[in-house]
Amino acid sequence: MVEALQAPIEQWMTFLHPDQVALVRRNWSGPARISGPAGTGKTVVGLHRAAHLARRAGGRILYVTFANNLPRVQGTFLKAMSPAVADRVDFRSLHSWAQEFLQERGVQVRLHGDKAMTAFSLAWKHVGRDSCLAEIDPAPGYWREEIDYVIKGRGITAFEEYAAVPRRRRRATLRRPHRQAVWALLEEYESLRVERGVHDFNDVLTLALAEATRRTDGPRYAAVIVDEVQDLTLVGVRLLHALVGDVPNGLLLVGDGQQAVYPGGFRLADAGIDVRGDRGQVLHTNYRNSKQILDIALAVVADDSFDDIDGLRTPGRRDVDLTYHDGQVVRVTKPSLAEHDQALVDALRGLPDGARADTAVLCPSRRAIDHYQRLLSREEIPVCLLEHYDGRPVDAVKLGTYRRAKGLEFKRVFLPQHDAALPSGALSGGPGAPEKPETVCEREELLRSQLFVAMTRARDVLWLGSVDR
Repeated sequence: MVEALQAPIEQWMTFLHPDQVALVRRNWSGPARISGPAGTGKTVVGLHRAAHLARRAGGRILYVTFANNLPRVQGTFLKAMSPAVADRVDFRSLHSWAQEFLQERGVQVRLHGDKAMTAFSLAWKHVGRDSCLAEIDPAPGYWREEIDYVIKGRGITAFEEYAAVPRRRRRATLRRPHRQAVWALLEEYESLRVERGVHDFNDVLTLALAEATRRTDGPRYAAVIVDEVQDLTLVGVRLLHALVGDVPNGLLLVGDGQQAVYPGGFRLADAGIDVRGDRGQVLHTNYRNSKQILDIALAVVADDSFDDIDGLRTPGRRDVDLTYHDGQVVRVTKPSLAEHDQALVDALRGLPDGARADTAVLCPSRRAIDHYQRLLSREEIPVCLLEHYDGRPVDAVKLGTYRRAKGLEFKRVFLPQHDAALPSGALSGGPGAPEKPETVCEREELLRSQLFVAMTRARDVLWLGSVDR
């Protein structure tokens, strides 16, 4: 353990605690799930499980996650851990794998995000903007999410099914007229999208699920491991389940509902996945965060209970055993953005030799990333964007969004303007806060979840920057 703490963070991220070995080698009679709070080693167990199955199974292993950057990192880690079997594990993001699968099956895909977004914008202008939906939330983004995650993400094709479906992780109450208005918006969007001859990301998964369901050849994979499963849509989970079915040791789902960074949600039962008995394992020991860091992160989401994919309502603050006690939280508040940014630069310049490789600057948005990339480049501080990071040590500060940091760990995490994305008081959504529209509360809860994920990436130092507002 001591040697792992002193090693580069990349080696630490593949460190398997002896208590986890039995979980990696366990023989499961059907689909299984590993869950647990942040820092409990879920991804590490998943990686070692992939190596274990590659050694003993006859076919290939698919290790899939939602994020585009994680498969490169995880593939690098497995090559370092188990080079003899690394070429038998395919690390892929879900959508890139689905597109390749469809290409192999001769199904034409015309994925074009910008044209699909234009189609939705026109649909909102035609039938959404002046409808009853604007009374609930005038921002078209909320209703695009409703279509993406609640309707198309669940594979719903008939209004009556949508009219009755529970909208998991969506706070706003939609009566039947509202749902009829959403359905009219969907139909107009689909008409305009088809007219332009393009698919959106949900279409890719829907087409892939149809192909995987009708396939007549043998199994493509001996096993499928899904990391950060809570960030997938229901259609995505159904697709991966269809690749291996319920065979022993075939499907392993890894994730934690508290760390969901996208709206919407589902239950495993909705996907036809039955995880029973000891095939559902919950990790309770945090190997990453110190009490100081974990306490401040949990304070952000303590009042936000959440629905996990097993269907259980879970409190925001969960009990966890700690093994690491040397972390440090640094709070810096400045009266202006310029002074705040200078404090960040000074802190990064003050790092010991070699420490940049284990350091990350994380931001809530792409716009903020652009700002800090320009700042650090101007100050001649080497930067490696997380979207380009492949898991190999590099003497540069990692820079990326909270979402890009999912599944990763760093010795030092800097969160500039960490509270800027939320209104004053939104870091604690508890009693006494002024009443807000449900859609606003929903967005703020999602932002708190993303901030929680960013905070819990830190092992040794968590730097929290604020501009006095």
